[in-house]
Order: sequence, then structure tokens, then C-alpha cells
Amino acid sequence: MKKSAYITDKERRAVWLRAFRIWQRRPHEVAPLSDVTHECSSCKTVFKGNYCPRCGQSAGVGRFSFRKALLLFLDVWGVGNRGMFRSIRDLMLRPGYMIRDYLRGMQSAYFPPFKMFFLLTALALVVDHGVSFKVGETSPSTEPSTEAVAGESQGDDSVRTLNVNGKTVDVPFYAYGVKVAQMMNALRQKNPAVFALFSLLLFSVPLYFFLRSSPSIPDLRYSEFVVALVYTSNTFSIYSIAGNLLGSVLLKMMAVLMVFVALKQFSGYSKRRLLGYMALTVLISLAVMASVIGIALYVLYLKVGSPD
Repeated sequence: MKKSAYITDKERRAVWLRAFRIWQRRPHEVAPLSDVTHECSSCKTVFKGNYCPRCGQSAGVGRFSFRKALLLFLDVWGVGNRGMFRSIRDLMLRPGYMIRDYLRGMQSAYFPPFKMFFLLTALALVVDHGVSFKVGETSPSTEPSTEAVAGESQGDDSVRTLNVNGKTVDVPFYAYGVKVAQMMNALRQKNPAVFALFSLLLFSVPLYFFLRSSPSIPDLRYSEFVVALVYTSNTFSIYSIAGNLLGSVLLKMMAVLMVFVALKQFSGYSKRRLLGYMALTVLISLAVMASVIGIALYVLYLKVGSPD
């Protein structure tokens, strides 16, 4: 039977999708304990099992291969241990179920969430600065556009008046707004991991309020939810990095979609209800950010207009 039949044939496609959903919900299976007696090649201890009880070396140590050499090379950079490839695979295919397995105690099978978060952020930074496998794409010009130059030249003329203590003073309203935006953008460019983590924490508070009593985890703690969001962010980064490397708009769109898929699998809520919660979370977070920026700008205006 050809494999293409699972795509063209409706019944066989339904069977494959059912098998895939069963695999998604199935937790990672640890290798069974070996009953064979081994002699540790490092400390010469005789034991039964998969690892030496004295020094912890694996019983499967053998001759070097290209696969083992690659894993050792990756281990130097912190990505060759603790199931990095398994974590990437599961975050791409079953993100929400994998996060639930991790929170329920299956932590040795997966790569640590925060370590993975910073590694993917660093990789995304490298990719954004010129690494791409898309053929024929030219690098963006570094010369400033005429609109940007014109906008900068008119920045000093964009002033507003403010009544302070009965006096009308000129306040660079627009200029302060641009300065705040530039500071935020500079922070994002110089410290992308910190900026992303801060944004994640900002959105986590209202979203946790909606998902704290989800059907899948009714007693969810905020600390556990932060870990779940970090893994969800890792899912977004994996698809986004792949989209940037391959120049694929579809993968970039899937990066956004997989955030919803991860939260759907993790929480167990219906699609419509989760979409409503996510929309409310975005509105609340934007309102909080706008309020904080507005208060900061108002304080700056008062300082400019106050007498010396």
C-alpha cells in the first residue's frame, strides 16, 4: 500500500489522523529496565540496568559513531543533552500535551524550558541578522529612507502646549512619544531575551486569571503557568526561525497558530472559549501598557512645564 493513499483516500486519512491524535496524547515512554548484567567500562562495577549505580555511566557505551560525535559536539553548546531533539519534535507536533507531561513530573525527558528559551532567542537573533536558506533574497538596505530622514528633521517642530499652574508652556508631546518608542525598540534589539521574557510575564497575568481553573489542570499554579508559557513561546520560536531560514510565510503563520494549539491542548478549553480568553488578555495587556506609558509621558510633561 502506497503512503500517498493516506492523503488521497478519505477513510485511510481518517485512520491516520486518529492514530496521530492518539500518539499526541500518549506521554513519552521511558526505555524499559535492562535485565542484562553489564560491567561498567569506566569504574568496572558489575550491575543490572541501564546506568551504572556507582558513576552513572550508560550501559550502552560503545564505539564512537558519527551520531555520537554529533551529540557530543551539540552537548558543548548545551543542546545535546536532556532530550533537546525530542523537545523540539514534541513542541512542533504535540506542544500542549508535552507541557502537561512536563508539569506532571516527566522533566528528565525534556530540555529545560528557560534554557531552551534563551538558546532559541539567541538563534533567532543570528537568523534575523542574515542567516537564510532562501535562494535569491537580497539583504535589506542599511541606508535610511527619505521619509525617516524627513521625519527626524521635523521632530523638533512637533510641540504641544500644556496648561500648568495657569501658565501655557510648550511641551514636545510628539517628541517624547517618539523617544519612548525608540527606547523600547532599543531595549528589544539589545536585549531580545529580556524583552521577550518581560512581554511574556505581562501577558501571563491576565491569561492565568482565565486559565487557572482549566479542565485539564484545575489547580494550576501561576509558577507552573509561567513555565507553560515559556514552552509555548519556544514553540512559536521554532516555527518562526524555520520560517525565516526557509523564507516561508506559511511557517511564520503556523508559528502564530501553534500558540493557540499549544494553549488549547494544555488547557482543554473549547476553541471558541479560548479565543475569547486570548482576545481579552491582549486587550487588558495593551490597556495596561498604554496606561503605564501615558502616566510616564504625563510625568515628563509636568517636569518640563514646572518652574525651576
